[in-house]
Amino acid sequence: MNTAYPMHSRLAELLINVEMVMREGGLWECEPPSEQAMQSNVPFCVDTMSFAQWLRYIMVEKFKVLIEHGAPLPKQCHVSPMAVEAFKEMDPTVLKSLVKRLDKIDQHLSSQTLSDNSVS
Repeated sequence: MNTAYPMHSRLAELLINVEMVMREGGLWECEPPSEQAMQSNVPFCVDTMSFAQWLRYIMVEKFKVLIEHGAPLPKQCHVSPMAVEAFKEMDPTVLKSLVKRLDKIDQHLSSQTLSDNSVS
């Protein structure tokens, strides 16, 4: 991980928290999507994989690559509302915990515009 970038370091921490909640909720052990499923152009790949698969194999993995390379992060993220919908049948305690952590990622990425403007 490239620690020269505080936004990246914080995102790495947030991703670890998401992984922990997904593991506790039994969502991390989802089956890897096929190569064909990974090619979806639909938001959250809803046409080819479960939301748990998308979180683990698309979102988390893409963020890890960005973090490792110190690459620019997305300026916004709105994944927590999708989690509410996708996991509405889940144990409410696990759902609340997961949504809380995803919301922190949403807020963190959205806040970087403010952080970028304050750096001279």
